[in-house]
Amino acid sequence: MVNDKEVFRANTVMRCHRFICTHYKDGTLPVQEQLVTPCTTGNEVMAQIFNECEKYGFEILDDGIYQNDEKLGEVGQTGGDWWFTRAADETQRIPCDSAMSAVQSLSMLDVSTDGKSIFDECFLEQPKETANWR
Repeated sequence: MVNDKEVFRANTVMRCHRFICTHYKDGTLPVQEQLVTPCTTGNEVMAQIFNECEKYGFEILDDGIYQNDEKLGEVGQTGGDWWFTRAADETQRIPCDSAMSAVQSLSMLDVSTDGKSIFDECFLEQPKETANWR
């Protein structure tokens, strides 16, 4: 089968080998078309998430991603699109480009600040007088 069409049927390995060799030498061997969008299985998605979480020392449990027994959120892929949710608001899926960017976004959360990012905590919540505005 090539491109969902049967190109040859053989009942022995030798006949199949001969067909391939002959058509390869002649340059007439059909070429499999590449898929427009790559297929990913649940296992491939989970492996990507696991690899990224491992870089940050995060733990993956059944209900999400944790750091030091505090839930950060969840990461997933639906219809080829990556997303993550924060533990503070698990109803909002935030789109992102990859497992790497999703987990990296979770790594920027400080669990001691109720899910606010380090940027929000350190910069945005400073009084204007103490911030160094120029």
